[in-house]
Amino acid sequence: MRVSTVNSHQLSLNSMLKQSEQLNQTQLKLSSGKTILTPSEDPVAAVRILDFKQRIEQTEQYQRNIGTARQRLSLEHITLETVTDVVFSIRDLALQGLNAINSPEERLAIADELDRLNEQLTGLANTKNANGEYLFAGLASLDAPFEYDSAATAPPFYEYVGDNTRRLVKIGDARQISDGDDGASVFGPSTPGGVDNLLDIVRKMSDEFKDDNPQSATLGEMDVAMDRIASIQSSVGIRLNALDRQEIYNDDILLNMKTVLSETEDLDYAEAISQFNLQTISLQAAQQTFTKVQSLSLFNYL
Repeated sequence: MRVSTVNSHQLSLNSMLKQSEQLNQTQLKLSSGKTILTPSEDPVAAVRILDFKQRIEQTEQYQRNIGTARQRLSLEHITLETVTDVVFSIRDLALQGLNAINSPEERLAIADELDRLNEQLTGLANTKNANGEYLFAGLASLDAPFEYDSAATAPPFYEYVGDNTRRLVKIGDARQISDGDDGASVFGPSTPGGVDNLLDIVRKMSDEFKDDNPQSATLGEMDVAMDRIASIQSSVGIRLNALDRQEIYNDDILLNMKTVLSETEDLDYAEAISQFNLQTISLQAAQQTFTKVQSLSLFNYL
């Protein structure tokens, strides 16, 4: 009889402890809002949840990359629009100066204006973004990409000292995009004594006006340089559109993954509260049983 009493006591205690543990687990789930507290509860679901969280984090990084790339490309687009406006002003001056009725003094005044506009072009070629990086310097973005080498063998020239590598930014699992263009691609390369980039073409044009000997061929060289800039500007617009499309696609992917993740890990509060109430009742019953068993003794059976 004594053994039977001890066994009843232990069974009641175990039942009460089990009910208490289950109630505590449900309370923790209600507090966290999660259906799985530890991976051991459901290893398969735990792995799935971790995978979704990693994929969501990666896609959110793609969205941040898109935002950064859009800022850089938008600034480049605006800068190239301004460059185009300046070049049109230069072209108008050049056409005006090519007219034979202009005196040497008038052409000298045009040359001075060309120099002023070329200074503006140089400033645009050395544009910085909000982070203090030079927009057209490639990967060497901490140093100004264009320098005027006045000490070079005649004639002086605008030297491109930037990097020719374009930075690629990942915006999707299998997609990356260039967030800018190097100065040599935009304004043209630079060689000592040569006239290869837009800045040197305008410098050459100014020198010709100072010598009262403007050449229509130089205007043609500037038109070729302008075509190159127009091509880059078109490419920038295409990339900006691509960023918009990829951002929408990423948003759709994020919504889908977050929905599935929520369905996998988020707690069904109505079900959990119902379970909590049932477990509370079960615990109370177990506690009452344990109390009755504790009151039992050998004398109850005499």
